[in-house]
Amino acid sequence: MFASDRVLTYLAPSEEALDSTFRTGYTGICGVNIEHLLDAARAVLRLRKAVAPTEIRILAHGAYNKVFLIRFEASALVARIPLPKPPAARDPLRLKSQLATLEYMSVHRPDVPIPRLLSAQLSGTNPAGVPYTLMEFCKGTPITPPEWHNITTAPVPFSAIGSIVADRTDTSHCVSQHGIRIIPMIPQYPNNSTELLDPSIEARCGPTTLAEHWHYALDAARRAMVKEFPTDDDDRRTLIRCADIIRDLINIAASLDPLANSTSLSAAPNLALIHGDFACWRNVLFSADRTRIEGIVDWDDSVVVPRDIAARYPEELTDNAGWQFDPEDRFAIPPDALPEDSSSWQIALENTQLRKRFRDTVQRFDPQLAALYTDPKARFRRRVDYLAMHDWRGWYLYIDWILEEAMNEAHAIFENRLA
Repeated sequence: MFASDRVLTYLAPSEEALDSTFRTGYTGICGVNIEHLLDAARAVLRLRKAVAPTEIRILAHGAYNKVFLIRFEASALVARIPLPKPPAARDPLRLKSQLATLEYMSVHRPDVPIPRLLSAQLSGTNPAGVPYTLMEFCKGTPITPPEWHNITTAPVPFSAIGSIVADRTDTSHCVSQHGIRIIPMIPQYPNNSTELLDPSIEARCGPTTLAEHWHYALDAARRAMVKEFPTDDDDRRTLIRCADIIRDLINIAASLDPLANSTSLSAAPNLALIHGDFACWRNVLFSADRTRIEGIVDWDDSVVVPRDIAARYPEELTDNAGWQFDPEDRFAIPPDALPEDSSSWQIALENTQLRKRFRDTVQRFDPQLAALYTDPKARFRRRVDYLAMHDWRGWYLYIDWILEEAMNEAHAIFENRLA
């Protein structure tokens, strides 16, 4: 590259070259043509095609996306490109929902600092060869535990459960708000066995009841399980028994809405939009002095759910143990604990205190939401939600609870409600 009054030539690096610079041994390939990605960046920033970038590098990568930072002097943006595996990460409807969620947040929660969407391609039929999203670059940096911060769920003006999409003229039977509406939930956190979505789902309305929402997902999980275990053996019989128990749990949990008799629903709606990947150390960017949030990024898999289901802790406070996002509080080390487990127990005690501080902070802004973190009915419903929304592989993690404890706990909570 050389310059005078304008850039004459620029040789764009290959994706492989950027990989080697990003991290030794990193080989994640999404198949992007870097030269054409730079052309798209110039176009959205309204720069001449001859202008060379002053910086292009891989900013981050995860299980589903690779993020490039592209800078032209004072102007910068990020390009988010879904990886080719799992294939569902590039599902056009999934990408549409991500963009519609950003649009929703910009309209209904302008106080939340999300990156501004600049341009998007939902398929690989473009010169860059991949679907991509060009977004505003947020200058903040993630915090590190225990440097966490409170982010509550955003109330939403919908009466359905599921994923957000932009409205279409041929779906007037669905309730929409400002050009945005809800369709049945797009499967979160896809893996290699997650099938591509039927495009017709975009024309459907999201369910209005939890029972419908959960039963639909459970039926899909049961079909997948039967397909995986066609032979009548012990594993198949155990999983079928699990599915039958989960179906009963769903019926009980659906009747245990902790907000059903609330007098403040008008102030705090019964549904909430939850960030699908809530981790302060990864997706919440703070200023250098930690006095303000610069940006909340990575809105993949965000969904509309009942508020008690949305009452989940940041990953930093969960110990990665017990029920996902919903661990039991521990205030003392049990007398029969083994000496080799003392460090694990100490971490659990410290994180319990951090969760209490988290709830105390939420209490100042949203007392109703704060109570849902420890409400027994809400906690039970979150457990049922996890089992209903995960396939049979997820059942194995809690199979002892399903087979031995779940129904007793369900009946105890239900009878206590009637008492």
